[in-house]
Amino acid sequence: MAERRGGVVPGSDALKSALRWLSEQRTADPAASRLKLIDEAALRFDLAPNDVEFLAMNWKE
Repeated sequence: MAERRGGVVPGSDALKSALRWLSEQRTADPAASRLKLIDEAALRFDLAPNDVEFLAMNWKE
């Protein structure tokens, strides 16, 4: 269903959890650096390198 709306559905549970966490962090601190948050999410959720690359290329507010 997300594909029909033009969204992207992440594959791993870790990536889904990271996306949720990133959203919460962005709400709590809108001025936080996007790349710094992605780096922290990578460590916190033990993301694979391709998941980190996905976030860096596709995660928008």
